[in-house]
Amino acid sequence: MSDHMPKHLSDFNGGDDTRSVLSRVCTYWASLRRNGSVPARADMDARALGATLPHVFLAEMVTPRVARLRICGHRVETLLGMDMRGMPLSVLFTGEARAEVQHALEQVARGARVTLALEAERGFGLPRMTARLALLPLADAAGRCNRVMGVIEAEGEAGRTPRRFALARPLPETEPPMPARSAAPVLRVIEGGRR
Repeated sequence: MSDHMPKHLSDFNGGDDTRSVLSRVCTYWASLRRNGSVPARADMDARALGATLPHVFLAEMVTPRVARLRICGHRVETLLGMDMRGMPLSVLFTGEARAEVQHALEQVARGARVTLALEAERGFGLPRMTARLALLPLADAAGRCNRVMGVIEAEGEAGRTPRRFALARPLPETEPPMPARSAAPVLRVIEGGRR
């Protein structure tokens, strides 16, 4: 573990575990930034994420619009009721939402943190479920944003699986704009979804 990293998520939350899972993971990610740049994948330490790990996934950017899941916490896999490793991130979304998710991934590939408000499809055996998703860019040793750390915090019963999400309403901006690690332009945080 790097010397500049906290030993545990609670080290920079002041021991406060009452904050939302999404907020705690985003705070950890922000703590890894050096000089305002995109955090490096090599600096990630799963132990520091502690109790938030079941809500977290890591994905590889296959193209700027497609991310393939590599590691998934069990709360994420519960949404589809299966092992999701190797699947595209888009598998979590309805067909109508996938173009917007691809656009969000393009922004992540350029160094932006994206937060989306989600609402699961409804139907027989599918009770109301909402969620918030944060997509956080990670850079390789060369400074390329080719990994994504995601965190999804769902509210409501899963019901029958699979559960897929549409984009709901925009969320208020929670983090300041962040430059990419490379020479890419400074981008604002994207908060999105249909109203």
